[in-house]
Amino acid sequence: MNQPTRLSLCVLLTALFALHLSRVAAQEAQPAKHRQISGVYPHLTTYGIYSENGAHTKGGHDECGIGAVVPWAGRLWMINYAPHMPRGSEHKLFSIDAGLDMKVHPQSVGGTPAGRMIHRESNQLLIGPYLIDAKGAVRVITPAAMPARITAITRHLTDPANQVYYYDMEGALYEANVRTLKATKLFAKPVPGWHGKGAYVTQGRLVVSNNGEHAAGSYKPLLVGGAAKNDDEAGVLAEWDGKDWRIVERKQYTDVTGPDGIFGGKGASDDAPLWAMGWDRRSLRLKLLDGGTWHTFLLPKASLNNDAKHGWYTEWPRIREIGNGRFMMDMHGMFFDFPKSFAKDDTGGIRPIGSHLRYVPDFCEWNGKLVLATDETSIQGNKLAGQPQSNLWIGTADDLKQWGPASGFGGPWVGDAVKAGVPSDAFLIAGFDRRVLHLAVGAKTQAAAGAAGASGAALRASDQQKITLMPDALESLPRVTVNRGDWKKPAPGFTFEVSHDVTVYLAVDERGNPELNNEWEKTDLTLTWGENHRDLIYKRAFKAGAIEVPANETEHTKGSFGMPHTAFVASDAKDLKLKPDPTAKVSMPTREADVASAKAGEPVTFTLEVDVDGTGKWTAWRAIDVVDGGYECITIPPEVKAQWMRLTASRDSIATAFFHLTDASLRDPAEGRDLFAGLAEVSAKEVFSGVVYAAKQNRNLKLITSDDRALEFQKDSFTFESDELDAKLKTLLKTEPEFTVDEASVILMHRGKRLRLPKGDAAFDRPFAAGWPRGSREVESERHLAQFHGTFYEVPLLSNGDPPEFHLMRPVASHSKQIMDFCSWAGLLVLTGVRSDATQDGHVFIDPSHKAALWFGGVDDLWKLGKPVGRGGPWKDTPVKARQPSDPYLITGYDHKSLALTADKDVTITLEVDFDHQTGFHVYKSFKVTKGETTRFEFPLEFSAHWLRVKADADCTATAQLAYE
Repeated sequence: MNQPTRLSLCVLLTALFALHLSRVAAQEAQPAKHRQISGVYPHLTTYGIYSENGAHTKGGHDECGIGAVVPWAGRLWMINYAPHMPRGSEHKLFSIDAGLDMKVHPQSVGGTPAGRMIHRESNQLLIGPYLIDAKGAVRVITPAAMPARITAITRHLTDPANQVYYYDMEGALYEANVRTLKATKLFAKPVPGWHGKGAYVTQGRLVVSNNGEHAAGSYKPLLVGGAAKNDDEAGVLAEWDGKDWRIVERKQYTDVTGPDGIFGGKGASDDAPLWAMGWDRRSLRLKLLDGGTWHTFLLPKASLNNDAKHGWYTEWPRIREIGNGRFMMDMHGMFFDFPKSFAKDDTGGIRPIGSHLRYVPDFCEWNGKLVLATDETSIQGNKLAGQPQSNLWIGTADDLKQWGPASGFGGPWVGDAVKAGVPSDAFLIAGFDRRVLHLAVGAKTQAAAGAAGASGAALRASDQQKITLMPDALESLPRVTVNRGDWKKPAPGFTFEVSHDVTVYLAVDERGNPELNNEWEKTDLTLTWGENHRDLIYKRAFKAGAIEVPANETEHTKGSFGMPHTAFVASDAKDLKLKPDPTAKVSMPTREADVASAKAGEPVTFTLEVDVDGTGKWTAWRAIDVVDGGYECITIPPEVKAQWMRLTASRDSIATAFFHLTDASLRDPAEGRDLFAGLAEVSAKEVFSGVVYAAKQNRNLKLITSDDRALEFQKDSFTFESDELDAKLKTLLKTEPEFTVDEASVILMHRGKRLRLPKGDAAFDRPFAAGWPRGSREVESERHLAQFHGTFYEVPLLSNGDPPEFHLMRPVASHSKQIMDFCSWAGLLVLTGVRSDATQDGHVFIDPSHKAALWFGGVDDLWKLGKPVGRGGPWKDTPVKARQPSDPYLITGYDHKSLALTADKDVTITLEVDFDHQTGFHVYKSFKVTKGETTRFEFPLEFSAHWLRVKADADCTATAQLAYE
């Protein structure tokens, strides 16, 4: 063949190949008909604003969780909600047909709705303010007629054929005629609480729930109850018989329902049981109303995302039927099988299914599938997303077993005053593979509360405001305080005398930026108290004698003054004496000697009883003696097959009884090998990487590549297009290291405290070629994902816009991938850091011409990335002071755990554990360590706690390293 012929053929082949590539690209660019990834259909994404061509430009629309999903009239109906819009918003009523085509209904009025009920007599679905007949025709009770954030709808006590009750988040109760749509407000706010949730009618009464205690208005309308009297009072469970209101319990409650579920029961004459679920600082609470009498059962929490007192982060978890008479309960990050037969004499059958990261306001069965609604991407305090968006997950109930482990914790008593001979409430132990019970006696005060975030009973002022997070440097110091006083007036100063030279650390309420004179030096420490308020810490040296603490005369808002200062006093003198003026109070930390002397008292005998089959018949299992100030960890072996356990104390005492119940089948990395095959290994050189952002001006996803190119990933076609680089967005998305590493472990600074975490691959010590990977980010609404040194963690929030509560974190998965960034978008989890040679596999979408790729999946796919593992500890050849505890080191959520100890002299090293985030550290075990030898300890497989720390009985150089495998 001559040269021109060869050249012509090459040109022809090249042209044909280019044509083939262009056709493939064109096919890939076409929108897939209802594309599905990990149970999520991106085209079903809902948003907060619909009138601005995809742009998010209106206030009050910063959230759009899907509040209710109900099959009706041949379609799936759903509503999404704004954060606080009782008079309407751009949020919508949607319906989806069997072909997954979604309709936005023109009757939509928006607002903040989540209530739903099927009214049998009129054959209508009531969902939010909408009433939908059997043919799908929609009517609406307008916000003008009923300005309410509708959280629950239930049957009427006296006219159930024509009327229903609508319950409002502010606590108002309406009745409305389902035929004429006339609505009447019956009560403005009959019972306390500030985040109304559930309502249900049975056994001659209406029962309502409220899960918040953040005052947002006046208590004047209340007919019963009032402001919370102590830390244990929050929200409410209450009942109304048509004449009088009564408080059942002053706790945080959400769903109220019964065996008839969404149909609302048979009405006032119904004698079926009623179930209400809630929580307190100890555990989940399940209340049962049966035969007119209330009963209480306790269950474990899988997560602490929902614990905040204001109740905002617990949006409508439910007990709902999911098909064929099967009920499921979702609460605090755990799905449970819930028996429809649950009643006073038949309480067996509740079983954990597994935990989850998805924020689930509602769920149902539809066309043979399980549908989960979600509150996905909020922008309340979340600057790293442009607009709120949420979607559905559609799969099967069996899929849930492949998500997070069936592990949780909680108990009946946490530092509580317990009466002799009075049994605790029953606690669920059935369905968990591994079970331990932590038992302790005695009050834990300031010095003992060195937990990673606990501060015992320490108060910010003499009379109020519990300290929730105290720096290590302050925990063992005496504290001088005054009463809070009138917050409408400047907070007073005070004086005290000291017998020796001291350094005073002053906690100063940061609100309003109060100024101190320049003799006070600002430190890096902070202190947290009350409803997540923060103090800045200053220090100043004083000679022996009188010390004057200044007043706080700063207004943080008009007419509102900050807290008085609190003084912490440090001195080298062992005989330091403090003498306060008459207005002030000195609080001394508990010393180890005080605890030792307390242990000499008569022990408390705890009798542990079990209810084997849920019939209410209790039999004794064993008795445990615990001395005052003491602690015991008891394994509950597999042969103890029972539904519930309860405890009784032999004498009055302050007691803690706290279970850790864990799953033996944590995910193996092999399960996710194919799912995550497209992600680059940490050692890879050629990686398509970058940072991502859910766009503000349209429905697409912004990508800024690691070489500073701007792209938009198109929602409709799932393809990349070039974009103009936004310098402000680049600055906003900039990643910084959020942890440091030393020889011992990963170090995370959290509000003045140093927390230690396990290490992964050594490559994570350094930034990637693209820079430091993203550390933490809000992914599901109002909770964070964090990625530190090759492990993903779930981290709760306590207030929008504030730093995450890292001391409450739990590990999700460990990996060796080069994941640069992560976010939620269109209901999907998005990861960056894809292999340059990856192929499109349904999760990876790659465009070599743009040198760009992204990985997409569901947020709960992360559990399959690899079970949590790691190595590290509190010490590594560390100079240690006698009896000085180490930093806290994370131990929760790990499987096989072992400890290695060495020291440069013969010492005793004591291992302490924090198992409840509240009562501090407890002595678990002590080890005699011989110079130059390694002492090894394998933790029992059943053992679980949240944090551990170690201390030696003499000055030494020591190592304490743990392997989680």
